[in-house]
Amino acid sequence: MTSLAAFGAAGLLALAGWRIGWLTPGGAAAGWLIGGTVFWRAGPVGAVLLGTFFISANLLGNLRARGGRKRTAATRDARQVLANGTWAALGTLILPAAPALGWATFAGALNAAQADTWATELGIARSATARLITSGRPVPAGTSGAVTLAGTLGGVSGAILLSGIAFSLGLSLSLASGALLGGIAGMLADSLLGATAQGRFYCEVCQAISERRRHLCGRTGRWEGGLRWLDNDGVNFLATAVGAATAVAWARLW
Repeated sequence: MTSLAAFGAAGLLALAGWRIGWLTPGGAAAGWLIGGTVFWRAGPVGAVLLGTFFISANLLGNLRARGGRKRTAATRDARQVLANGTWAALGTLILPAAPALGWATFAGALNAAQADTWATELGIARSATARLITSGRPVPAGTSGAVTLAGTLGGVSGAILLSGIAFSLGLSLSLASGALLGGIAGMLADSLLGATAQGRFYCEVCQAISERRRHLCGRTGRWEGGLRWLDNDGVNFLATAVGAATAVAWARLW
């Protein structure tokens, strides 16, 4: 796929995401950059895999909202898009020089984002309570670092889906299985980082703990624990890196 066609197609998809309400203007711009890079370097296979993640993640979020479960944000902004897609896009950039390394990085990172998103959306939609991955203490579903059976099974299912599509489109068994392991590893890393390192801020207006310094009401929260600089987007960025590294390690061991 030529660069012009790739970025043109990505622009249309990003525009559609903005018009539907899935992306903010900044999120659409970031999506155009990530999508154009993937479409250009990874071709139709990369486009199908990225499109599967993008569409399924937003459809699950809409289903959760229709079921009465409030989403943490109505649309995805640039930081969220870049946090989930940067490592996958970087993987495609090294494809000409190192195809196996590039595909492993791309598929592992993208599947980590897929598994974590499915786990979050299905966990909140199907469960009112969850348990912290570190201590097992009951907490409300959606709390950073918390897991549910429904969410975990959903995340694994999402990882299996994307890995299966990758294999059916021509990726080798070692790359597809590495992507599956990367997805699961990234999902677990996200929960562990969320429970131990992610910053927590108390909003006095909403009287709730938030993972973001600036709460949805617009008020800046008071720091309660964790690393001040590590928000949910930072955790997602690190979790997708874990997914990529896991897939690369598996491909080298295969």
